[in-house]
Amino acid sequence: MPIMAAEKSDVLLADQIKQAANEAFKANKFSQAIDLYTKAIELNGQNAVYWANWAFSHTKLEEYGSAIQDAFLRLLRLTQSIQRFGYYRRGAVYLSIGKFKDALKDFQK
Repeated sequence: MPIMAAEKSDVLLADQIKQAANEAFKANKFSQAIDLYTKAIELNGQNAVYWANWAFSHTKLEEYGSAIQDAFLRLLRLTQSIQRFGYYRRGAVYLSIGKFKDALKDFQK
């Protein structure tokens, strides 16, 4: 999905959807949270929080491949100032699967 500037109405709707996704996450409904974060991303793909929460939801489902490959690569397409979210999330996934050296490298970036 292309990352483009979002319309103001899309940004507001995306934030409402993110709030619903956050509630699903808090209720341990991680698949539902992923679906909702995906909808928010479709409306406003420039918001790094949506991507990071999407990746963290995959981590909670132990879908580490998705969390590492897809979310991290998408996060890196965003501005440099928010790339640290990608490194942090990927480091957290590496830590979860016991790849401590890889995690340390990401945490140091």
